[in-house]
This record gives sequence, C-alpha cells and structure tokens, in this order.
Amino acid sequence: MSQRRTNGPQDVSSRQIAVHFVMGALLGTFAALFLVYSDASGIHRLFRADAAPASTIAVFIAFCALTVANGASLTGFIFSAMDAEKVAARRRRPPQGRR
Repeated sequence: MSQRRTNGPQDVSSRQIAVHFVMGALLGTFAALFLVYSDASGIHRLFRADAAPASTIAVFIAFCALTVANGASLTGFIFSAMDAEKVAARRRRPPQGRR
C-alpha cells in the first residue's frame, strides 16, 4: 500500500539551519576583518593604538561572526518555517478548477 502524506507542515531540517549559520558566520567574519584592517573605519585605529594582542582581535572577529551567524540562522529558520507552512497549506486545499 502507498503511504499517505500528512497534511501538517513539514519540519525545518537542521541542515538548512546549519547552512544559514555558516553563511552568517562567513559574512560576519569578512565584515569584522574589513573593519579591523580597513582604513575606512575607526575600529582599526582602536586596535592599533594600544598595540592590541592578536587574541583581542580574534575575540572581536569571533564575536562579530557569531552575532551575525545567530541572526542568520534565526532568520533562516523563520523563513523556512513560513515556506513549509505555505507548502502544507497548498497541499490541504484542493486545486480550484476553471469554470
């Protein structure tokens, strides 16, 4: 016998969340590196003025990366859940024929 599909929304996979987390982490890392090593921001002057150790710069970059990664994974979860609900609602409603 064929198995029936459920009409409820499908779960958001952890793989989707992991992909969004990695994308956010990369974006946050590149943005923090730009702030640290670019002359366009005042952040690089803050680190260079005190001759900050490399661990301080690494903590700043990690903090920026994790902040953006958490935001991206939460946003990805919300968008994936909305999309799954939309697909489930489409399956519940029978197709409308033209008259």
